[in-house]
Amino acid sequence: MENDKAKLFEELRTKYPKFIYKGYTYAIGESSLDIDFNFEIPGLSQFNPRWSIKKSESKITDPKDLELLIFNLGMVELISYWKLTCSPKIIINCGYLSSEQIKWWKKLFIKGLGEFFYTNGISFNYDMFEFRCDNSQNNINFIKNPVAVADNSNPKVLIPVGGGKDSAVTINLLENKADRYGYVINPRKACIDTLNASSIPEDKYIFVHRTLDPNMLRLNAEGFLNGHTPFSAMVAFSAVLTAFLNDIPYVALSNESSANEATVLGSDVNHQYSKSFEFEADFVNYEKEYIKSGVHYFSLLRPFAEVKIAEFFSKYKEYHEIFRSCNAGSKLDIWCNKCAKCLFVYIILSPFLDESGMLKIFGENLLDKDELKPIFDKLIGIMPEKPFECVGSYNEVNAALQELLRQYEKNGMSLPVLLEYYRKLPGIPKYNLQDYCDSFDNDNLIPDYFLNLLKDMGK
Repeated sequence: MENDKAKLFEELRTKYPKFIYKGYTYAIGESSLDIDFNFEIPGLSQFNPRWSIKKSESKITDPKDLELLIFNLGMVELISYWKLTCSPKIIINCGYLSSEQIKWWKKLFIKGLGEFFYTNGISFNYDMFEFRCDNSQNNINFIKNPVAVADNSNPKVLIPVGGGKDSAVTINLLENKADRYGYVINPRKACIDTLNASSIPEDKYIFVHRTLDPNMLRLNAEGFLNGHTPFSAMVAFSAVLTAFLNDIPYVALSNESSANEATVLGSDVNHQYSKSFEFEADFVNYEKEYIKSGVHYFSLLRPFAEVKIAEFFSKYKEYHEIFRSCNAGSKLDIWCNKCAKCLFVYIILSPFLDESGMLKIFGENLLDKDELKPIFDKLIGIMPEKPFECVGSYNEVNAALQELLRQYEKNGMSLPVLLEYYRKLPGIPKYNLQDYCDSFDNDNLIPDYFLNLLKDMGK
């Protein structure tokens, strides 16, 4: 199958050597900014994805400011369309990229699509594609009217909400500490329920609608190249644009330190690359160097391990029956109880909630499902790759399981199937869950105001 995909990759690149970012149009309404992008793979199809972004009544003093942000959003949007054929030439007709910017975008394509290339059996490197800017503009326009950071104790902050536990933790950590706005792309029930369960007022929900071009979906179904794209990079560019539109100086992500770990052992392939600190730092540098919106992008949870976030979340019972992290069940707003994401979340929450609390969330004990053993083996690190899901580090999973095992044995409880299997495994190193809960990663870009909040709260 992989060889077939690699062969298809070469055939498509030969047949469709060019991908063109032709342009974009936008309309500023009373309550929204509506954007249409125009991409083309000559000889195959045109694509017109659309974004509609809620905006405040604040006036846009210079349309050029908006256009710079829109252009860059288009650069990350086009990845989903370019990967259909992986055309060797990407022609930019509607904006300028310096040589340093081109290096930046090449890195995002290579690392952000690392899983896509790996799962399709494609060998890909920096020399296999190029960007060309076919326009007469040879300089970079920066934003002339950046968002100003108000010098007060209640700064406005945009919080991307995905319906899982992490963004709920960020929302609660900043309660009464910041003027919070909830940011949701294509809102689904779990996202809306999370906001409704929080104390964020409804007039501070900012919903954004992204519409994929049906031609791309059709070509996916017809067998063109398909796979994982760096969605969190799109969140980054769209959130900064949205914050700028609404005069919000901060965007607080909920990405943890565990997102830095590779998915495939001994490689750079990371399902969560665009959630990693490497990408966060790259994005912040790019934004400050080439956009200069005045919006500060950072992850509030970056210092914490996944198990610490689970400990926080275990105390926020108002979210327990409404949050959803399962991608397989997202459209139906359920936990499928069959996938790696479900099993991972079950494992890391288990040390902090009793079985009745876990049953309220999942409806069954996932550690009693023998059919999940192949996924379990990947999560604990005895297989060469983790599941291609947003899951925590091997060490944290093992630390959580060992603490859970200790609790079961202390209380004289019979072990569920997978925990009994785990107890008998040879050669698993010992881990102390508390060490991970107490850890604080200083590789972060949290502004002083928010960093001091975390320290004042003793986190």
